[in-house]
Amino acid sequence: MKDILQEAVNALVLAKGNISEAARALKLPRPTLNSRLEKAKLNNIKPTVKAADTEAALTEQKLTYELQIKELKQQVEELARENITADAIRKHVFQLGEYNAKPPKWLHKSTPAKGAPGIPTLFLSDFHWGEVVSKTNVDNLNQYNRDIGKKRVEFTINSAIDLCTNHMVNAKYPGIILPLGGDMISGSIHDELIETNDGTSIEHVLELLDMLASGITKLADTFGNVFVPCVIGNHSRMYKQYRHKQAVESSFDWLLYNMLEKYFSKDKRVNFLIPNTYDAYYKVYDISYLLTHGDRLGVKGGTGIVGMLGPIARGVQKVKSEYANLKKPVDYVIMGHFHQYISLKDAIVNGSIKDMMSTLCRVDLHTKDRNKHCGLHTLYMVLHFKYLYKVLKKKLKNQRNRGYHGEVRSCMCPLFMLY
Repeated sequence: MKDILQEAVNALVLAKGNISEAARALKLPRPTLNSRLEKAKLNNIKPTVKAADTEAALTEQKLTYELQIKELKQQVEELARENITADAIRKHVFQLGEYNAKPPKWLHKSTPAKGAPGIPTLFLSDFHWGEVVSKTNVDNLNQYNRDIGKKRVEFTINSAIDLCTNHMVNAKYPGIILPLGGDMISGSIHDELIETNDGTSIEHVLELLDMLASGITKLADTFGNVFVPCVIGNHSRMYKQYRHKQAVESSFDWLLYNMLEKYFSKDKRVNFLIPNTYDAYYKVYDISYLLTHGDRLGVKGGTGIVGMLGPIARGVQKVKSEYANLKKPVDYVIMGHFHQYISLKDAIVNGSIKDMMSTLCRVDLHTKDRNKHCGLHTLYMVLHFKYLYKVLKKKLKNQRNRGYHGEVRSCMCPLFMLY
Protein backbone atom coordinates (compact mmCIF):
# COMPACT_ATOMS: atom_id res chain seq x y z
CA MET A 1 0.00 0.00 0.00
CA LYS A 2 2.86 2.35 0.84
CA ASP A 3 4.36 1.84 -2.63
CA ILE A 4 1.03 2.81 -4.24
CA LEU A 5 0.83 5.99 -2.16
CA GLN A 6 4.48 6.83 -2.91
CA GLU A 7 3.79 6.37 -6.62
CA ALA A 8 0.86 8.80 -6.41
CA VAL A 9 2.96 11.47 -4.64
CA ASN A 10 5.82 11.14 -7.12
CA ALA A 11 3.46 11.29 -10.10
CA LEU A 12 2.04 14.58 -8.82
CA VAL A 13 5.54 16.06 -8.50
CA LEU A 14 6.53 14.91 -11.99
CA ALA A 15 3.31 16.40 -13.34
CA LYS A 16 4.36 19.70 -11.74
CA GLY A 17 1.37 19.79 -9.43
CA ASN A 18 -1.24 19.08 -12.11
CA ILE A 19 -3.54 16.41 -10.63
CA SER A 20 -5.29 15.67 -13.94
CA GLU A 21 -1.98 15.10 -15.73
CA ALA A 22 -0.73 12.89 -12.89
CA ALA A 23 -3.95 10.84 -13.02
CA ARG A 24 -3.53 10.36 -16.77
CA ALA A 25 0.07 9.26 -16.29
CA LEU A 26 -1.00 6.63 -13.75
CA LYS A 27 -4.11 5.72 -15.80
CA LEU A 28 -6.31 6.38 -12.76
CA PRO A 29 -9.54 8.35 -12.28
CA ARG A 30 -8.83 11.71 -10.73
CA PRO A 31 -10.97 11.01 -7.60
CA THR A 32 -8.95 7.83 -6.97
CA LEU A 33 -5.69 9.77 -7.21
CA ASN A 34 -7.07 12.45 -4.87
CA SER A 35 -7.97 9.76 -2.35
CA ARG A 36 -4.46 8.27 -2.52
CA LEU A 37 -2.87 11.68 -2.10
CA GLU A 38 -5.01 12.29 1.00
CA LYS A 39 -3.90 8.95 2.48
CA ALA A 40 -0.28 9.76 1.61
CA LYS A 41 -0.63 13.07 3.45
CA LEU A 42 -2.03 11.30 6.53
CA ASN A 43 0.89 8.83 6.42
CA ASN A 44 3.41 11.68 5.98
CA ILE A 45 4.75 10.23 2.72
CA LYS A 46 7.14 12.65 1.02
CA PRO A 47 8.10 12.69 -2.69
CA THR A 48 11.32 10.92 -3.62
CA VAL A 49 11.67 12.68 -6.99
CA LYS A 50 12.05 16.28 -8.07
CA ALA A 51 10.51 18.06 -11.02
CA ALA A 52 12.55 20.56 -13.01
CA ASP A 53 11.73 24.14 -12.08
CA THR A 54 8.79 23.19 -9.83
CA GLU A 55 8.18 26.72 -8.61
CA ALA A 56 7.93 28.05 -12.15
CA ALA A 57 5.57 25.21 -13.06
CA LEU A 58 3.26 25.99 -10.12
CA THR A 59 3.22 29.66 -11.02
CA GLU A 60 2.39 28.80 -14.62
CA GLN A 61 -0.41 26.47 -13.51
CA LYS A 62 -1.88 29.12 -11.22
CA LEU A 63 -1.85 31.71 -14.02
CA THR A 64 -3.51 29.22 -16.37
CA TYR A 65 -6.28 28.54 -13.85
CA GLU A 66 -6.78 32.27 -13.23
CA LEU A 67 -7.16 32.89 -16.96
CA GLN A 68 -9.70 30.07 -17.21
CA ILE A 69 -11.74 31.52 -14.32
CA LYS A 70 -11.60 35.02 -15.81
CA GLU A 71 -12.78 33.65 -19.14
CA LEU A 72 -15.66 31.80 -17.46
CA LYS A 73 -16.61 34.93 -15.51
CA GLN A 74 -16.63 37.02 -18.70
CA GLN A 75 -18.84 34.47 -20.46
CA VAL A 76 -21.27 34.40 -17.53
CA GLU A 77 -21.46 38.21 -17.41
CA GLU A 78 -21.97 38.48 -21.18
CA LEU A 79 -24.77 35.92 -21.14
CA ALA A 80 -26.35 37.61 -18.11
CA ARG A 81 -26.33 40.98 -19.92
CA GLU A 82 -28.14 39.31 -22.78
CA ASN A 83 -30.72 37.98 -20.28
CA ILE A 84 -29.74 34.38 -21.00
CA THR A 85 -31.06 31.86 -18.46
CA ALA A 86 -28.97 29.99 -15.92
CA ASP A 87 -29.72 26.73 -17.74
CA ALA A 88 -28.20 28.18 -20.91
CA ILE A 89 -25.07 29.22 -19.00
CA ARG A 90 -24.74 25.73 -17.53
CA LYS A 91 -25.08 24.24 -21.00
CA HIS A 92 -22.80 26.54 -22.99
CA VAL A 93 -20.16 27.49 -20.39
CA PHE A 94 -19.92 24.41 -18.19
CA GLN A 95 -21.18 21.77 -20.67
CA LEU A 96 -23.65 20.53 -18.03
CA GLY A 97 -27.24 19.40 -18.46
CA GLU A 98 -30.28 21.44 -17.52
CA TYR A 99 -31.04 21.97 -13.85
CA ASN A 100 -32.55 18.81 -12.36
CA ALA A 101 -34.67 19.35 -9.25
CA LYS A 102 -34.93 15.63 -8.44
CA PRO A 103 -32.63 14.42 -5.64
CA PRO A 104 -31.17 10.89 -5.95
CA LYS A 105 -33.41 7.88 -5.33
CA TRP A 106 -31.59 6.72 -2.20
CA LEU A 107 -33.09 9.71 -0.33
CA HIS A 108 -36.66 8.73 -1.13
CA LYS A 109 -37.15 5.54 0.84
CA SER A 110 -40.02 5.87 3.32
CA THR A 111 -37.88 4.59 6.21
CA PRO A 112 -34.24 3.54 6.69
CA ALA A 113 -33.18 -0.08 6.83
CA LYS A 114 -33.96 -1.90 10.07
CA GLY A 115 -31.38 -1.10 12.73
CA ALA A 116 -29.58 1.48 10.52
CA PRO A 117 -28.88 4.90 12.07
CA GLY A 118 -30.31 6.87 9.10
CA ILE A 119 -28.74 9.38 6.71
CA PRO A 120 -26.18 11.86 8.11
CA THR A 121 -26.14 15.48 6.98
CA LEU A 122 -23.01 17.63 7.27
CA PHE A 123 -23.96 21.28 6.77
CA LEU A 124 -21.18 23.58 5.51
CA SER A 125 -21.58 27.31 4.95
CA ASP A 126 -20.03 30.71 5.59
CA PHE A 127 -16.39 29.82 4.98
CA HIS A 128 -15.70 33.44 3.96
CA TRP A 129 -12.60 32.08 2.29
CA GLY A 130 -9.85 34.66 1.97
CA GLU A 131 -10.99 36.87 4.85
CA VAL A 132 -8.35 37.57 7.48
CA VAL A 133 -9.11 37.85 11.22
CA SER A 134 -6.15 39.07 13.24
CA LYS A 135 -6.07 37.83 16.83
CA THR A 136 -4.85 41.23 17.99
CA ASN A 137 -8.14 42.75 16.82
CA VAL A 138 -10.30 40.30 18.84
CA ASP A 139 -8.39 40.22 22.13
CA ASN A 140 -6.57 37.01 21.12
CA LEU A 141 -9.86 35.06 21.14
CA ASN A 142 -9.73 33.98 17.52
CA GLN A 143 -7.60 34.00 14.40
CA TYR A 144 -8.56 33.15 10.83
CA ASN A 145 -6.81 32.99 7.47
CA ARG A 146 -6.59 30.53 4.59
CA ASP A 147 -4.11 28.22 6.33
CA ILE A 148 -6.22 28.00 9.49
CA GLY A 149 -9.33 27.58 7.34
CA LYS A 150 -7.80 24.53 5.62
CA LYS A 151 -7.10 22.89 8.99
CA ARG A 152 -10.61 23.62 10.22
CA VAL A 153 -12.34 22.27 7.11
CA GLU A 154 -10.16 19.15 7.12
CA PHE A 155 -10.86 18.68 10.84
CA THR A 156 -14.61 19.09 10.28
CA ILE A 157 -14.80 16.46 7.51
CA ASN A 158 -12.53 13.99 9.28
CA SER A 159 -14.46 14.36 12.55
CA ALA A 160 -17.80 13.86 10.80
CA ILE A 161 -16.48 10.64 9.23
CA ASP A 162 -15.05 9.50 12.56
CA LEU A 163 -18.32 10.18 14.41
CA CYS A 164 -20.46 8.35 11.85
CA THR A 165 -18.20 5.35 11.34
CA ASN A 166 -16.56 4.76 14.72
CA HIS A 167 -19.11 5.96 17.25
CA MET A 168 -22.49 4.81 15.90
CA VAL A 169 -24.11 1.38 16.23
CA ASN A 170 -24.60 -0.48 12.93
CA ALA A 171 -22.94 2.29 10.94
CA LYS A 172 -24.40 1.47 7.53
CA TYR A 173 -25.54 4.44 5.48
CA PRO A 174 -27.02 4.78 1.99
CA GLY A 175 -25.03 8.02 1.64
CA ILE A 176 -24.44 11.44 3.19
CA ILE A 177 -26.00 14.84 2.50
CA LEU A 178 -23.61 17.81 2.23
CA PRO A 179 -25.55 21.10 1.97
CA LEU A 180 -23.42 24.08 0.90
CA GLY A 181 -25.17 27.14 2.30
CA GLY A 182 -23.40 30.06 0.58
CA ASP A 183 -20.87 32.76 1.49
CA MET A 184 -18.14 30.29 0.66
CA ILE A 185 -15.76 33.15 -0.20
CA SER A 186 -15.19 36.50 1.49
CA GLY A 187 -15.98 38.50 -1.63
CA SER A 188 -15.50 42.21 -2.22
CA ILE A 189 -18.86 43.75 -1.30
CA HIS A 190 -17.26 45.97 1.39
CA ASP A 191 -14.25 48.26 0.98
CA GLU A 192 -12.55 46.85 4.08
CA LEU A 193 -12.74 43.34 2.61
CA ILE A 194 -11.12 44.54 -0.62
CA GLU A 195 -8.30 46.06 1.44
CA THR A 196 -7.73 43.14 3.84
CA ASN A 197 -8.63 39.95 1.97
CA ASP A 198 -5.81 37.48 1.38
CA GLY A 199 -5.94 37.11 -2.41
CA THR A 200 -8.63 37.65 -5.01
CA SER A 201 -12.06 36.06 -5.36
CA ILE A 202 -10.79 34.03 -8.31
CA GLU A 203 -7.95 32.60 -6.20
CA HIS A 204 -10.44 31.78 -3.43
CA VAL A 205 -12.76 29.91 -5.83
CA LEU A 206 -9.82 27.89 -7.20
CA GLU A 207 -8.55 26.96 -3.76
CA LEU A 208 -12.02 25.98 -2.55
CA LEU A 209 -12.58 23.94 -5.71
CA ASP A 210 -9.60 21.71 -4.97
CA MET A 211 -10.31 21.51 -1.24
CA LEU A 212 -14.03 20.71 -1.55
CA ALA A 213 -13.41 18.25 -4.40
CA SER A 214 -10.98 16.39 -2.16
CA GLY A 215 -13.42 16.47 0.78
CA ILE A 216 -16.38 15.28 -1.30
CA THR A 217 -14.26 12.46 -2.73
CA LYS A 218 -13.34 11.36 0.79
CA LEU A 219 -17.02 11.41 1.82
CA ALA A 220 -17.98 9.42 -1.29
CA ASP A 221 -15.28 6.84 -0.54
CA THR A 222 -16.61 6.50 3.03
CA PHE A 223 -20.40 6.68 2.57
CA GLY A 224 -20.79 5.48 -1.02
CA ASN A 225 -23.04 8.36 -2.14
CA VAL A 226 -23.02 12.12 -1.60
CA PHE A 227 -25.93 14.49 -2.25
CA VAL A 228 -24.88 18.16 -2.44
CA PRO A 229 -27.71 20.76 -2.39
CA CYS A 230 -26.33 24.27 -2.90
CA VAL A 231 -27.50 27.88 -2.47
CA ILE A 232 -25.73 31.20 -2.92
CA GLY A 233 -24.90 33.72 -0.19
CA ASN A 234 -24.69 37.49 -0.16
CA HIS A 235 -20.90 37.91 0.16
CA SER A 236 -20.17 36.01 -3.04
CA ARG A 237 -22.02 38.34 -5.41
CA MET A 238 -19.94 39.99 -8.14
CA TYR A 239 -21.51 43.40 -7.47
CA LYS A 240 -21.59 45.55 -4.33
CA GLN A 241 -25.33 46.14 -4.46
CA TYR A 242 -28.05 43.47 -4.22
CA ARG A 243 -29.47 42.47 -7.59
CA HIS A 244 -32.65 40.56 -8.31
CA LYS A 245 -32.09 39.83 -12.01
CA GLN A 246 -29.39 37.24 -12.71
CA ALA A 247 -28.44 37.33 -9.02
CA VAL A 248 -27.73 33.60 -8.95
CA GLU A 249 -25.76 33.48 -12.19
CA SER A 250 -23.57 36.43 -11.11
CA SER A 251 -22.47 34.78 -7.85
CA PHE A 252 -19.05 33.28 -7.21
CA ASP A 253 -20.81 30.64 -5.09
CA TRP A 254 -22.84 29.53 -8.10
CA LEU A 255 -19.66 29.50 -10.22
CA LEU A 256 -17.92 27.31 -7.62
CA TYR A 257 -20.86 24.88 -7.38
CA ASN A 258 -21.06 24.41 -11.14
CA MET A 259 -17.31 23.85 -11.38
CA LEU A 260 -17.64 21.19 -8.66
CA GLU A 261 -20.51 19.55 -10.52
CA LYS A 262 -18.44 19.51 -13.70
CA TYR A 263 -15.51 18.01 -11.77
CA PHE A 264 -17.73 15.14 -10.56
CA SER A 265 -19.73 14.82 -13.79
CA LYS A 266 -18.36 11.30 -14.41
CA ASP A 267 -18.62 10.18 -10.79
CA LYS A 268 -22.09 8.67 -10.33
CA ARG A 269 -21.69 8.60 -6.56
CA VAL A 270 -22.01 12.39 -6.31
CA ASN A 271 -25.20 14.30 -7.16
CA PHE A 272 -25.70 18.06 -7.05
CA LEU A 273 -28.82 20.19 -6.60
CA ILE A 274 -27.96 23.71 -7.84
CA PRO A 275 -31.23 25.66 -8.22
CA ASN A 276 -31.56 28.83 -10.25
CA THR A 277 -33.19 30.55 -7.25
CA TYR A 278 -32.17 31.41 -3.69
CA ASP A 279 -33.54 28.23 -2.08
CA ALA A 280 -33.06 24.47 -2.51
CA TYR A 281 -36.06 22.28 -1.66
CA TYR A 282 -35.64 18.53 -1.14
CA LYS A 283 -37.05 15.60 0.84
CA VAL A 284 -35.33 12.93 2.88
CA TYR A 285 -37.63 10.05 3.77
CA ASP A 286 -40.86 11.93 4.60
CA ILE A 287 -39.19 15.10 5.92
CA SER A 288 -39.14 18.24 3.71
CA TYR A 289 -36.11 20.52 3.90
CA LEU A 290 -35.56 24.03 2.60
CA LEU A 291 -31.95 25.13 2.34
CA THR A 292 -31.52 28.90 2.14
CA HIS A 293 -28.66 31.23 3.00
CA GLY A 294 -30.67 33.35 5.44
CA ASP A 295 -30.05 36.87 4.13
CA ARG A 296 -33.41 37.04 2.34
CA LEU A 297 -35.82 36.05 5.10
CA GLY A 298 -37.57 39.38 4.60
CA VAL A 299 -37.78 40.35 8.28
CA LYS A 300 -35.85 42.74 10.50
CA GLY A 301 -35.91 44.02 14.05
CA GLY A 302 -33.97 42.06 16.66
CA THR A 303 -34.07 43.18 20.30
CA GLY A 304 -31.58 43.36 23.14
CA ILE A 305 -33.37 40.48 24.84
CA VAL A 306 -33.84 37.86 22.13
CA GLY A 307 -31.31 39.25 19.66
CA MET A 308 -31.44 37.52 16.26
CA LEU A 309 -33.89 34.84 17.48
CA GLY A 310 -36.93 37.06 16.88
CA PRO A 311 -36.22 37.88 13.21
CA ILE A 312 -35.10 34.31 12.48
CA ALA A 313 -38.23 32.75 14.02
CA ARG A 314 -40.51 35.20 12.19
CA GLY A 315 -38.59 34.71 8.95
CA VAL A 316 -38.86 30.92 9.18
CA GLN A 317 -42.64 31.12 9.62
CA LYS A 318 -42.88 33.57 6.72
CA VAL A 319 -40.89 31.29 4.42
CA LYS A 320 -42.87 28.20 5.45
CA SER A 321 -46.15 30.02 4.76
CA GLU A 322 -44.96 31.11 1.31
CA TYR A 323 -44.00 27.55 0.37
CA ALA A 324 -47.21 26.15 1.83
CA ASN A 325 -49.11 28.43 -0.58
CA LEU A 326 -47.10 26.83 -3.39
CA LYS A 327 -48.19 23.36 -2.20
CA LYS A 328 -44.65 22.63 -1.00
CA PRO A 329 -44.83 22.14 2.78
CA VAL A 330 -41.56 22.69 4.64
CA ASP A 331 -40.74 20.77 7.83
CA TYR A 332 -37.30 22.25 8.43
CA VAL A 333 -35.52 25.38 7.23
CA ILE A 334 -31.71 25.17 7.37
CA MET A 335 -29.66 28.32 6.86
CA GLY A 336 -26.32 29.99 7.43
CA HIS A 337 -25.60 33.74 7.33
CA PHE A 338 -25.82 34.43 11.08
CA HIS A 339 -22.55 32.68 12.04
CA GLN A 340 -24.01 31.23 15.24
CA TYR A 341 -25.46 27.79 15.78
CA ILE A 342 -29.13 27.93 16.75
CA SER A 343 -31.51 24.98 16.92
CA LEU A 344 -35.22 25.82 16.78
CA LYS A 345 -38.24 23.52 16.59
CA ASP A 346 -38.38 23.82 12.80
CA ALA A 347 -35.08 25.45 11.83
CA ILE A 348 -31.33 24.97 12.10
CA VAL A 349 -28.98 27.95 11.82
CA ASN A 350 -25.37 27.13 11.02
CA GLY A 351 -22.21 28.48 12.59
CA SER A 352 -19.08 29.47 10.69
CA ILE A 353 -15.53 28.15 10.67
CA LYS A 354 -14.42 31.78 10.62
CA ASP A 355 -15.88 32.81 13.97
CA MET A 356 -15.60 31.70 17.56
CA MET A 357 -19.32 31.34 18.26
CA SER A 358 -20.17 28.45 16.00
CA THR A 359 -21.22 24.90 16.84
CA LEU A 360 -20.31 21.36 17.57
CA CYS A 361 -21.57 18.42 15.57
CA ARG A 362 -24.97 17.12 16.54
CA VAL A 363 -26.98 14.05 15.66
CA ASP A 364 -30.73 14.44 15.08
CA LEU A 365 -33.02 11.43 14.80
CA HIS A 366 -36.23 11.75 12.78
CA THR A 367 -39.21 9.41 12.93
CA LYS A 368 -42.59 9.41 11.22
CA ASP A 369 -44.29 10.31 14.52
CA ARG A 370 -43.71 14.07 14.79
CA ASN A 371 -44.67 14.17 18.49
CA LYS A 372 -42.21 11.40 19.26
CA HIS A 373 -39.60 13.21 17.18
CA CYS A 374 -39.76 16.29 19.42
CA GLY A 375 -38.90 14.22 22.50
CA LEU A 376 -36.04 12.41 20.80
CA HIS A 377 -34.66 15.67 19.43
CA THR A 378 -33.88 17.09 22.88
CA LEU A 379 -32.64 13.81 24.35
CA TYR A 380 -30.15 12.97 21.61
CA MET A 381 -28.97 16.54 21.25
CA VAL A 382 -27.97 16.68 24.94
CA LEU A 383 -26.32 13.26 24.91
CA HIS A 384 -24.29 13.90 21.78
CA PHE A 385 -23.21 17.39 22.79
CA LYS A 386 -21.74 16.06 26.04
CA TYR A 387 -20.12 13.12 24.28
CA LEU A 388 -18.71 15.16 21.41
CA TYR A 389 -17.24 17.84 23.62
CA LYS A 390 -15.35 15.15 25.51
CA VAL A 391 -14.08 13.40 22.35
CA LEU A 392 -13.09 16.58 20.51
CA LYS A 393 -11.38 18.13 23.51
CA LYS A 394 -9.25 15.01 23.91
CA LYS A 395 -8.30 15.08 20.21
CA LEU A 396 -7.20 18.71 20.39
CA LYS A 397 -5.45 18.53 23.74
CA ASN A 398 -1.98 18.85 22.21
CA GLN A 399 -2.86 21.58 19.71
CA ARG A 400 -0.96 24.76 20.62
CA ASN A 401 -2.10 27.03 17.81
CA ARG A 402 -4.68 29.24 19.54
CA GLY A 403 -6.67 29.85 16.38
CA TYR A 404 -6.91 26.10 15.82
CA HIS A 405 -7.50 25.23 19.49
CA GLY A 406 -10.81 27.11 19.44
CA GLU A 407 -12.27 24.36 17.29
CA VAL A 408 -13.36 22.46 20.39
CA ARG A 409 -16.13 25.03 20.60
CA SER A 410 -16.37 26.65 17.24
CA CYS A 411 -15.17 24.92 14.11
CA MET A 412 -17.57 22.11 13.59
CA CYS A 413 -20.65 22.52 11.43
CA PRO A 414 -23.94 20.77 12.24
CA LEU A 415 -24.04 17.04 11.61
CA PHE A 416 -27.51 15.60 12.05
CA MET A 417 -29.08 12.24 11.30
CA LEU A 418 -32.24 11.83 9.22
CA TYR A 419 -34.13 8.78 10.47
